[in-house]
Amino acid sequence: MTRLVYLDQNAWVVLARGSWDKERYPKEHTALTEIVGMVSSGSVEIPLSFSNIYETMKINVPHRRANMARTQALISGGIVFRSRRSILGETLATDIARKLAINRPNPHPRWFLSDLWFEAVGDYSTESYGYIIPEQVLEFMRQDPAYHLFDYLAFDDEETRVEAVRRYSAGSAELISRIETRRGLVASETLALRKRAYGARLLLDELDFIFATARGLGLDWSTVADIGSSFVRSISADVPMLAAERELVVRLEDQRRAISENDLRDMMSFITVLPFADVIVAEKQFVNLARQAGLGERYGTALLTSIHELTRGR
Repeated sequence: MTRLVYLDQNAWVVLARGSWDKERYPKEHTALTEIVGMVSSGSVEIPLSFSNIYETMKINVPHRRANMARTQALISGGIVFRSRRSILGETLATDIARKLAINRPNPHPRWFLSDLWFEAVGDYSTESYGYIIPEQVLEFMRQDPAYHLFDYLAFDDEETRVEAVRRYSAGSAELISRIETRRGLVASETLALRKRAYGARLLLDELDFIFATARGLGLDWSTVADIGSSFVRSISADVPMLAAERELVVRLEDQRRAISENDLRDMMSFITVLPFADVIVAEKQFVNLARQAGLGERYGTALLTSIHELTRGR
């Protein structure tokens, strides 16, 4: 049986060091060799997330970025977790259809993965991307996902790369400012109340998306009253991505430090992969937050803080 494993960027750094210099980093090289063996044997599959791709794109030294890109491309095979929006749409539709006994075809078992690296940002369509990628090109990319991921990360246009990083950081700064404002307003409240408040905020932010998803199921929802108060409250508790976000955010905000851009990316990775991964290897902070919330047990995910824990557990 193949285990689905997610590695945060720190774990990838360990493997990339092992690839770069086995004499200087013997422990890391051993871990790399064992991981490659596990992937080759089919015992694990290790897709990337948007956060992995972005963190690699941020590396300013070209040869270091190329080494990281090669390590990630070869081990992941160019396979990525689909975007937050894509996964939320499918899981939300599943939740609504189940509760209302609406017949709906089951998705492919690997529906949450893609062999097109850019679908870690959003599923491709002419409407969403604003341009046409010919089907022949898409098929060509699917024939060798690892190569095309590597080609993008290692050889992308430098001016475009720097501008993309700048824009992402600017957007993150705006989001952090809004989070810190809201954080101050609820700082003195209990955990239970803050969870309810954040769950309500999540639903408000996603209300138009919920209505659109419902229309796709044949439901004529246009107001919260159409959904029903009990049903709408259940969404943030029962849709895995929203439930995980609610649990992690309120605990992250309990910490006595400012929230960083890195926190946002770690959060995005966790809520995207938690419901699907058999194993997550990540920094202690988010692993501890997930453990406090019981998310490992809820989704059947082993939460580790070191790549060496994974290789020792073979």
